[in-house]
Amino acid sequence: MTTIRARPKHLFSWSFDLHFDGGSVVGFDMAWLREGGQFIWGGIEYQLSREGPWTGDFRLTAGEQVLARATKESAFVRRFVVRIDNREFVLRAAAWLTRRFELIEGESVIGEVAPDHFLTRACTAQFPHDLSVPVQVFLFWLVILMWRRQDNAAAGS
Repeated sequence: MTTIRARPKHLFSWSFDLHFDGGSVVGFDMAWLREGGQFIWGGIEYQLSREGPWTGDFRLTAGEQVLARATKESAFVRRFVVRIDNREFVLRAAAWLTRRFELIEGESVIGEVAPDHFLTRACTAQFPHDLSVPVQVFLFWLVILMWRRQDNAAAGS
């Protein structure tokens, strides 16, 4: 398993520095006005976006190439079906009121993203070694989107 320690860049920021267990650091920047983001890995710029302005699948792209795609089948459930090459995963909240997410392949939990403490955005992610760093950042981004939506909903109520 690859362990990622994610730390917000600033106190109220949704952008993160991702510290991989091998010592590598990826600076992940979340878009301000829409559900998107970007990061650079190995000299290549990757984009995290939706197909449409506010609708459609979530995508990881490098240039014109789509490397991973995730579908959120319901607005009421914190669950994605993620497709990478010929593999399919489910990324879902571990329980109804938790911020911990599980990555599932088949019937097995193969990874997770969990906050370090109850009131922090700092978190730890674990993903299988056979998933590339850009794909791991994409999975992390999907979880952060859910956290940000939850935070925005709580602030609006």
